[in-house]
Amino acid sequence: MNFRQKRLRDPRLRGQGPLGSLRSIDLGARERPEQMTETSFPNVLPGGGQPEAPLVSCIVIFLNGEDHIAQAIESVRAQSYPNWELILVDDGSSDGASGIARDYATREPHRIRYAEHPGHENRGMSASRNAGIALARGDYVALLDADDIWLPERLERHVAVMEAHPQAAMSMSPTLYWSSWNRRSQSRFRPWRSMDLRNDLGVPPLVLLEPPDLVIQYLESHGAGVPGICSLLIRRGPLLAIGGFEDQFRTLYEDQAFYFKIFLAYPVIAIDEVLDFYRQHDNSACAQAAAAGGGDAVARPGFLSWLEGYFQRMQVSDPRIWQALRDEQERFDNPAAYARQNIANAIVDQWNAETRQFVIWACRPANYQRLRRMFGLQEFKVLYTENPAAMERRSRLPDSAQARAKG
Repeated sequence: MNFRQKRLRDPRLRGQGPLGSLRSIDLGARERPEQMTETSFPNVLPGGGQPEAPLVSCIVIFLNGEDHIAQAIESVRAQSYPNWELILVDDGSSDGASGIARDYATREPHRIRYAEHPGHENRGMSASRNAGIALARGDYVALLDADDIWLPERLERHVAVMEAHPQAAMSMSPTLYWSSWNRRSQSRFRPWRSMDLRNDLGVPPLVLLEPPDLVIQYLESHGAGVPGICSLLIRRGPLLAIGGFEDQFRTLYEDQAFYFKIFLAYPVIAIDEVLDFYRQHDNSACAQAAAAGGGDAVARPGFLSWLEGYFQRMQVSDPRIWQALRDEQERFDNPAAYARQNIANAIVDQWNAETRQFVIWACRPANYQRLRRMFGLQEFKVLYTENPAAMERRSRLPDSAQARAKG
């Protein structure tokens, strides 16, 4: 596979989007001297990668998470793509996660860095991602949360697609909502509620998706189908041009604020392949926000209000965008009227979600074989071989992820 770096020919990828000139923000100049401290390391090509392979800056932010951060780091180290650097941004951890991250940076200083906010402060997810972006040196930026993992081909697949489509500012792929890692969390009476589910992006793969199509689509879908933050590969130029992430979003909607900024300004492309696992657990940022009473019903109206202001600042005039935004705001401005008007759709949506999860559970190999035995049929056997190099890479993942990766 040829990873030759290509020059960006599309003027939109040099800061000129369909909305006109976008001010390029040098996050490095803003963040590096004042807001971050990091371990130093020699300015060499990470991992001895080939010069023609674009460098990918992998950014992992974390606030505690000592139970999972090593698995996340190991999934980066197991990548088949050779030319990457890893930046570990500590958002004020108080458990052993800081020590684990520092240990990796000490053992591999040529390609892994540890960074923290001054005074070991907690500044939120957006500010921490921006801090990592400021330290990144790569042609591309990839994001991974400390409790999630990548499959070994994740970077290789995304870089190949982006190099083949230089007009795209970002690639994205479906995410696996990963519940099976923890069997203890499964429901006794509805076990299918704890099964792994693939997020459907709802877009055609390997086709340039021009702005503002995804802005309208994801507003009309109430945010359903948006990509997982760990499934992205972003060109550094456009990422800086839109100003990175919005610091005011400390937890929920920090990802969607970023998505709508880039969907409004640049073409993106989708890959129809699951390459990252999004771990489901009670200590995740989303779960904690919901438990504290700050779930979607509370956070989304604030996000929509910010989005309205952003559209105004960007002088958006497309009536389709404004109509989609107004319709979505109506859900929260007058929830009783919206519920009365959409009660049939709500019932159907809930039924579809339950039956889909049940079918996925019932069709698991163990359950499928049990059903065959119940009806007097022989067990279905599948014989296959796997590439030895792929098997070796998968062996570096946690045991629970290896089975899912093979499947």
